Amino acid sequence: MAGSSRLDDDLGLDYGSPERARADAIRAAREIIADILRHNEQVPVDGAIEITDERGRLIESVPLVEAAFGAVPENRYRRIFDGAPQCYLLLTPDFTIVEANRAYLRATMTSLAAIAHRPLFDIFPDNPGDPGANGVRNLSASLQTVLRDKAEGVMPVQRYDIRRPDGGWDMRYWKATNTPLIDAGGGVEFILHHAEDVTAIIAREPSQAR
Repeated sequence: MAGSSRLDDDLGLDYGSPERARADAIRAAREIIADILRHNEQVPVDGAIEITDERGRLIESVPLVEAAFGAVPENRYRRIFDGAPQCYLLLTPDFTIVEANRAYLRATMTSLAAIAHRPLFDIFPDNPGDPGANGVRNLSASLQTVLRDKAEGVMPVQRYDIRRPDGGWDMRYWKATNTPLIDAGGGVEFILHHAEDVTAIIAREPSQAR
């Protein structure tokens, strides 16, 4: 996949080990890049081949650029961030979205191309159909506290509905942690937002759901 474009092979190929799957993914990635270059097109920097298990869970993501040119430190760190099963969002101190990993994009039904460089609360507003919605207010307060105290902020379980691509809304509950990333001068350069979708857990405990 690259940016918001995705090509799924539902039949796929079965491999005896992750190592064999990765080797074949690298071969396929090099063939893809060779074809792109033959057409004088630009290689997408975020393009990748994803390897999943029989349940569809992501095992590894092989970046096209790495397959063609080898892994450089920056790409290795990006691969770790992007392939993490936890949901991560990277924000500037004014709450502009910088990065989001694949798990976060899947959980929120968004694409990086659609949300990057956009204000957080423009992308994730409160559900207008919920008169008691307070997700924006509570998340904003947590982020402000992180900036002020330069310390990690752990939020209580929070209802924060997610807008679907069709314009409807899904009820969601999240456990979130906001961590300041400090620069060499001692200021907050970025905030790392880690969100865990606990909707299924809350659904089993009706007394906790609003």
